[in-house]
Amino acid sequence: MADILSQEEIDALLSSVSTDDEPEEAVETLSVTKKKVSLYDFKRPDRVSKDQMRSIKNLHDKFARNFSSSLSGYLRSITDMNLISVDQMTYGEFLMSLPNPTSFNIVSMLPLDGNAVLEINPSLVFPIIDKLLGGQGEPIDEVREITDIEQNVIGGVLAIALRELAEVWQPIINIRFKIELRETSPHVIQIVSQNEVVILLVFEIKVGDVSGMMNICIPAIALEPIMPKIDSQDWLIGAKKMHATGNVQQIKNIAATTKVDIHADLGATTMKLRDVLTLEKDDIITLGTKVREPMVLTVGNMKKYYGEIGIIDNNKAFKIQRKIVKESV
Repeated sequence: MADILSQEEIDALLSSVSTDDEPEEAVETLSVTKKKVSLYDFKRPDRVSKDQMRSIKNLHDKFARNFSSSLSGYLRSITDMNLISVDQMTYGEFLMSLPNPTSFNIVSMLPLDGNAVLEINPSLVFPIIDKLLGGQGEPIDEVREITDIEQNVIGGVLAIALRELAEVWQPIINIRFKIELRETSPHVIQIVSQNEVVILLVFEIKVGDVSGMMNICIPAIALEPIMPKIDSQDWLIGAKKMHATGNVQQIKNIAATTKVDIHADLGATTMKLRDVLTLEKDDIITLGTKVREPMVLTVGNMKKYYGEIGIIDNNKAFKIQRKIVKESV
């Protein structure tokens, strides 16, 4: 015969069931924090750090300013140049972004191994050539191949660009940039393999009312030997000091070639206007300077030297005797 549960046993069973249910009710809902996931393309690894890219950007910001100023003087036209972007990509992607034909120049970077590319879009090449040949700098209606003569004409602009590039890289390394080959098709020559990572610097240049793009492509592998220097801030401090010293020297050079008026004064006196109006040939005017007093040589508007006049090779001359200290007109 089955055992019959007492009321106390039934209450105990119910109590145990309710106790087992409590933890499930007491379970708290945990909040899950979503982590930010960054995409990584193994076909395009970033070989240059963000700090190094920032340093390269700062270098070429300065290059853009210097080249813009030099190009304005060379073309005798208002020129503006800005660094648009600094990116890492494969060499194949860089080639895909270029127009064809274009001014495609292979540039060596001794003592670094490998070559870089300096490319100027035809939308900018032909107006510059027109400007250099005496025109108004007008763009052409239809893009065509750049002739050998036109390549030589634009060579002056390329030489200025390489000179300014060498100057901005000077605080890090003395690079000798040189054009090794000129082409009009970007697909004729490859400086590295299609999958190799390169650093692409894109500039926008405005010459008058015309604008176009200029690209500088540098293989990341070519910069690896100097990456520690690029990453360091020591070159930036040195560049600032060099810039300040260069400004002082530039001011001295400009001042040294400045032309000034120099004249020797016999002396001076004061006359009444009616006496001046009655002056005639052979009249003699007595000056206030004594015979034995030295004459004064004035440079610009400053009295600078005492001396005496004489004659050399049938020309009047002034012999300096001593310097005038802190005396001005």
